[in-house]
Amino acid sequence: MIKNFQSSYHDTYPQGKIKKPTEGYTEIVTPGEMGITKLHFGILNLAPEATFFDRSDDTEVALIALGGHCTLLVGHNGNKANGVLGERPDVFHGEACVAYIPHHTTYEVLAGDTGIEIAVCKVPSYAESAAIIFEAGETVDESETHLRIWETDLSGEVDVETWDANVMLSGEEAICLHRFRDADGVATLDITRTVETVRVQLYHNDVLAVSKQDNIMALTSKGGGYQVWVQPDF
Repeated sequence: MIKNFQSSYHDTYPQGKIKKPTEGYTEIVTPGEMGITKLHFGILNLAPEATFFDRSDDTEVALIALGGHCTLLVGHNGNKANGVLGERPDVFHGEACVAYIPHHTTYEVLAGDTGIEIAVCKVPSYAESAAIIFEAGETVDESETHLRIWETDLSGEVDVETWDANVMLSGEEAICLHRFRDADGVATLDITRTVETVRVQLYHNDVLAVSKQDNIMALTSKGGGYQVWVQPDF
């Protein structure tokens, strides 16, 4: 249920492998592995002035700017959204800018002078929604998307009493990217499926996949940490 996203693309989960990057994009979790049935999750990492082009096909896509900035060109004909995505140097400085892209829509990322790192989330959808690019802190109307996204800041040493309530997930699958300010940071969770409980430790750049049958109980977090969670909502 855990993969670690590093420059070596090391796979810490015995089933499946992290795919090699294509034009800066590394696919980490896809439906059919790690208990996930709906969500896709990957990281797009572009050098300064580099470009990336893709299309959403049968999914809606959310682009979460983790660090850096880019120009984003979305769509064609009457459903377009062109603008700047990204306002922070990294996940520990400010809130994310997020772009939502409907199904069967093209999008092109033009990295700025510092490059850009983006979490790419996808879920199957044929909803006729508009392409939109949000500034930092702005949120989408939940009726406009089938993706739920939120960030959690774990500042210093915390325990279950102070951990953000969103960590307590149940009833739907989820994917979480976890990062720490310090190399020795670690978060500990208990994940229960039916009667079996597994203790999980999350380190820097770990990606946690949670099936809809799992329940999570956060225990401790050592070191300043950051999480971005993604869930489908139908």
